[in-house]
Amino acid sequence: MAVAGDNASLNGKSVLIVDDYPAVRHAIKDILVGLGVVVREAENGLEAQAILKEGGFDLVISDLVMPEMDGFELTEALRITPRYRRLPIVIISTHDDAKYIFRALRLGADDYIIKPPSADMLRLVLARIFDREW
Repeated sequence: MAVAGDNASLNGKSVLIVDDYPAVRHAIKDILVGLGVVVREAENGLEAQAILKEGGFDLVISDLVMPEMDGFELTEALRITPRYRRLPIVIISTHDDAKYIFRALRLGADDYIIKPPSADMLRLVLARIFDREW
């Protein structure tokens, strides 16, 4: 069983970060790469869907407010698509209001993190998602 500080269960995992702000994507990417995670990036939900078709992703980390297709729409679209129904989704947003959190979770998000995320928070959430016995 992995421990929250143990990166062994994260090595080689593939994560798609979806956020319209490059600085946010890069900050999250830096943390994840440091944990041994392979990272791809998308600017919005539509781009994320196109990238996900390539396959091989273990997790999506998505912002909520984005142009083209927001995080709510992306989560809903992934949950109704059989191929992605079990793909873990973590929402990351500045919105800390319960209505946003509950809506994201109702649509099928596996977790919700308030921006900016700490490295410890990301490590904890990923350890929980990737090690069901955690």
